[in-house]
Amino acid sequence: MDIRKILKALGIIQEVSNKIRAKRLGRGFDTAHRLNPWNPLSYIFIIGGLAICIILFGVYGFAKEVEWRNPFKWD
Repeated sequence: MDIRKILKALGIIQEVSNKIRAKRLGRGFDTAHRLNPWNPLSYIFIIGGLAICIILFGVYGFAKEVEWRNPFKWD
């Protein structure tokens, strides 16, 4: 099973279709994605992801590789 499907099933990632919307969310793609700000698992996922990234890339590599945008906005 794909990790994205698992995160969607747990309610961590929300996905909205922009095909029928008059005003598109996110960057105007067909589907908009975001982390669910009301799900406590989202915060555990972020903290775990940050720890794994720091272990893999180090502090300098982490700061260089990470895209610094708000994960809770529709994208």
